[in-house]
Amino acid sequence: MKQLESSNLCDQAGASKFGILILLLLIVGFATAGLKVAPLYVDHNLISGICAELIETGEAANMSITEIRQRVSNSLRINNIRDFDLTNIKLRKENNLPIITISYEQRVELIANLDVVAKFDTELQ
Repeated sequence: MKQLESSNLCDQAGASKFGILILLLLIVGFATAGLKVAPLYVDHNLISGICAELIETGEAANMSITEIRQRVSNSLRINNIRDFDLTNIKLRKENNLPIITISYEQRVELIANLDVVAKFDTELQ
């Protein structure tokens, strides 16, 4: 068995300053992207949750698209969401069952001229 020299063990001290800097930049980059993209999904879950509740309670069967949009608008106003276009919500009925479709995309500037586009297409029955 060959023994390691003690001088080789001293050279292996851990991560370099350059390695730590790269790791820190990656963590900051992912955190920045997450903080900019996460609110898009939170808003979408709120909107689809409101519409799903209308369908589950049976209220959507007796409502027009204008009434549904008004209900969503009131909830969005309470939650301080201002940049959603209510025309992205559509209603159709098949066999007297309401189907609400929420289809839109949102764009968020990530860094300089680099944007993130989130595309949402949800159909609730």
